[in-house]
Amino acid sequence: MSVKGFFQDSGPIGVGMWLGRHCSLRTGRKLAGFAAGIISAFKRGKMIQAIKANQWVASGETLNRAELAARSRQVTHNIITALFEYFYYYQHVEEARQRIVLSPEMRSLLEDSAQRGKPQIVLGPHLGNFDLFGTMMVKLGLKVVALSYPKPNKTYQAQNALREQSGMRVMPINLSAFREAKKLMLHEGYSLVTGVDRPIESKDDQKYKPAFFGRPANLSTYYVRLARETGAVVRVACGVTRQDGMFYYDCTPPIAFEEYENLTDDIVLNAEKVMRAAEKFIQAYPEQWAMFYPIWPEALEQIKHLS
Repeated sequence: MSVKGFFQDSGPIGVGMWLGRHCSLRTGRKLAGFAAGIISAFKRGKMIQAIKANQWVASGETLNRAELAARSRQVTHNIITALFEYFYYYQHVEEARQRIVLSPEMRSLLEDSAQRGKPQIVLGPHLGNFDLFGTMMVKLGLKVVALSYPKPNKTYQAQNALREQSGMRVMPINLSAFREAKKLMLHEGYSLVTGVDRPIESKDDQKYKPAFFGRPANLSTYYVRLARETGAVVRVACGVTRQDGMFYYDCTPPIAFEEYENLTDDIVLNAEKVMRAAEKFIQAYPEQWAMFYPIWPEALEQIKHLS
């Protein structure tokens, strides 16, 4: 099997689970740092270039070439470290639970779900160890349905299988999944947990481009309609790693969507409320923003001309 074929197959998930089972945190983090160094060395690779372009826009276009290079190394290191830690803590759940610190708003979110059975829509950027965050939301009592990437390769399918095994309901984004998620939220007390910052390829959604860091972005907006049809409380959340190594889980207060007569305004302007909240979390922890797909394709060309 070729290297490309290996990473498109479920091989990486099996390797990750093996490492998480047999390596200590210290050893695994060292291996992650070594792997991140190798990846960062490919400065012209698509992943590194996407990280740089996204970070440059998120910085307000203030980072220069050297600062972007340093930031991309930080981000890559954090991505690979978080990946190992996900596989480790997936198999050491109680150890992970002991490292979680909940903000008052996050406690409120969990209490709303547990005590009143009220559906939540929990949206967030790919910040910190976002996969572990989703897993631990289940362990903390949230009934989670996740709508994921619509065209998963075998690696992504294997990752979704892990999510299912942790107690989530996971479905690729499509019309039937949307209907099923709505049913689960209305009748079985489930809450939707999903990312909002991965660019989409579907041409059907291109007419709705909410501004993200001041630029139109081709991002999913289906949660606006889902909130309307379920009456769910909408929050933006994240789980980041603090300097002391603890996982800090935080979220916004409920975000009130406004009603607009024009459908495009209703979707875009309410989605932009969500994106503003996501921006604040990213700006607070930019080196933990693990988005390595280019959100703004034009920025890939623009960073080539930085001094």
